[in-house]
Amino acid sequence: MSEAERNRIAVLIDADNVGASYVREIFNAACRFGEPIVRRAYGTPQCFQSEGGWQRAQREYGISSKPQVSNVTGKNVADIALVIDAMECLYTLPCDGICIVSNDSDYTALAAKIREAGKQVYGIGHAKAPISFRSACTKYVVLKKPAKEPPAQPEPEPRCPRCGGKLVKGWTKSRRVCLACEACGGMSAKVGLLRQTFDPGSVSAISAEARAHAVAGCTCPECGGSMSLVKVAVGKRAIEIDVCGKCQSVWYDRDEFEAIVPTDGRLSATASAGRAFRREVAAMLAADLRSGRVQAKHLGALKSIIRKVYHAPAEDVEAIVGTLLSRRVVQSTPAGLVVPQGEGAAK
Repeated sequence: MSEAERNRIAVLIDADNVGASYVREIFNAACRFGEPIVRRAYGTPQCFQSEGGWQRAQREYGISSKPQVSNVTGKNVADIALVIDAMECLYTLPCDGICIVSNDSDYTALAAKIREAGKQVYGIGHAKAPISFRSACTKYVVLKKPAKEPPAQPEPEPRCPRCGGKLVKGWTKSRRVCLACEACGGMSAKVGLLRQTFDPGSVSAISAEARAHAVAGCTCPECGGSMSLVKVAVGKRAIEIDVCGKCQSVWYDRDEFEAIVPTDGRLSATASAGRAFRREVAAMLAADLRSGRVQAKHLGALKSIIRKVYHAPAEDVEAIVGTLLSRRVVQSTPAGLVVPQGEGAAK
């Protein structure tokens, strides 16, 4: 039977003294001495509040945190708490050894006491630990500097599968999200938009044909998979579109979306595109206000709707409100916002 199989040990970590980046190496070393049946870390509350520090280590290694609040400046109550628990492990719990993770010379007396009681005491810390503490331990393991994790790679920007141009987030006139190519005018949107033209059964058939992947199309700008070429009938025309069987995205070349879904269309831009963009949004909003589909009791609510529902950039909101006011689609009064019925037109 190996030493690790025979011993049951308590791992007590001075979290103010040894950083969370060493936790993997700490437990790799501790497991060579025995089975860590007690896993505790002691330190200030700040040690256990950082998502990238001991908080993550607690979840990954089952460590019980023991945050300690000092009542007097300059007193390290975490050290005292660690010593108290070490005595508990020594005389109460079925531990064959105690592992102290620290570089602090104050634990020298504790290590000596554990050895006098006939138990193994293991030290884990940095090379700078004083010789007094290292000598008092049965064994002492020097931690190596952890290798730096490679920085996370940023997500690649979506690119047009036709011309390689940059794709920007946009919206259709029905207020559905799409990706649009600034260079060639193509766009990507979910297959659900086809329900404006085709019945649900036909849309399901288009999705099934895409999953069958009989004819390969372009690369999907949404998920990077291979799209399928699918023919759809529009009047007397047959238009080939690229449909992704994996994420259910559809790629439309320039003007194809408007030809297939004539009741919809892509808004001219997501960032301010001048008068054309503002005119389109103002016309859509005017129709929705008159029909009652959209209601706003005051100007603040109207501006919020323009931003969140119609996806207008902040720099265009005031101009759109001005258009609605000047054409008497809405009127601002001291009592709030009044929406006249049938007055004015936002063309």
